[in-house]
Amino acid sequence: MQYRVYYKRKLPHFQPKRGVFFITLRLAFHLPVKFLSALNQYRASLQKTLAGSEDAASGKDVIMKKSFAYEDEVYNKCESEVDISQAPAANIIMEKLLSMQEDYFYLYAFTIMPNHLHLLIQPLQRARTPVSTSEIIKNFKGSSARKINQALGRQGQLWNREYFDHWIRDQQELVNVIQYIRNNPVQAKLVTDARDWQWTWLNPELWRED
Repeated sequence: MQYRVYYKRKLPHFQPKRGVFFITLRLAFHLPVKFLSALNQYRASLQKTLAGSEDAASGKDVIMKKSFAYEDEVYNKCESEVDISQAPAANIIMEKLLSMQEDYFYLYAFTIMPNHLHLLIQPLQRARTPVSTSEIIKNFKGSSARKINQALGRQGQLWNREYFDHWIRDQQELVNVIQYIRNNPVQAKLVTDARDWQWTWLNPELWRED
């Protein structure tokens, strides 16, 4: 798929060259009405609060980050038909991500949650042009969905068509996102110690657990 710095479907996607990206993929299921209503109300209250912000760009960034964090909490409370944090689905996802390192991206970290996946990557270059995030996501979702459906004896869409991606601006944000990924299972009350979640992977070149 052709590399583009910016494109938009339902969500905007921005991919500067040599960028590092925090990506979240969610399963294809409908949020319960009570959670969807709460999420919409939260977004509306954020927009109202920041409507008078002198720095419009900064205001939008705050809304995006806070909305994402709130939405992630909502997803942590929801159940989906498939739990991808259980074997064999989790093994398939982990193996696929690790296998894509040679041809698609440098992998910083990921964690597999019951109904969504967080990963932090830097697309590799081909002929001085980065591999597009859309190509990466298409390859990953197509292959993993096919294998998971086969393993579970199910049919139909597994992953949500859209995905969230965020360009990492600086070193501190990179560290913050790695910490966010690492601690997400704790925030979701799946474990009390991040080291106990077997479906989190942190690049050993960058991170060593004590």
